[in-house]
Amino acid sequence: MYIPFEQLPDQSRVWVYQANRPLLADEMEQISSFLINEMNAWAAHGAPLNASFEIRFNQVIIVAVNEDINEASGCSIDASTRWFKSLGEMLQVDFFDRQIAKIQGEQISLIPITSIKDFILSAHLLEEDFIIPPQTSDLSQYRNQWLQPVRESWLKKYLAKSSV
Repeated sequence: MYIPFEQLPDQSRVWVYQANRPLLADEMEQISSFLINEMNAWAAHGAPLNASFEIRFNQVIIVAVNEDINEASGCSIDASTRWFKSLGEMLQVDFFDRQIAKIQGEQISLIPITSIKDFILSAHLLEEDFIIPPQTSDLSQYRNQWLQPVRESWLKKYLAKSSV
């Protein structure tokens, strides 16, 4: 069942879906309508899931489910993945391309994961730059420390190697 995002508790489970391009206003409206409809029917083994979503930077969709009420199952998680495959086909957007999102003000620039070392060596990605981590453990982490400086993220291992 869809509920307003701010009503979800901090321990809610989170998934991050990042589009490979900025979404247009009408696309975000289509996505919102689609996700509300899907979440209203979303269930795990017949038990309704209290869930919501939020669109950030016109490019990142945060999906969260309150597992205190009912836990998401493998099948229900697979269903949510299918939503984003369907949305991608409908809007010609890829939500699964695994690029790194660097935050620049209210904009995102995407860095191919295979080019991370080159971006660091060429100073196009600095240790103080902020990125969107591809995984967030729960809604508390998302609300309080979602954007991470490169030096505190999983990319820090490349910083050490690039300075040698």
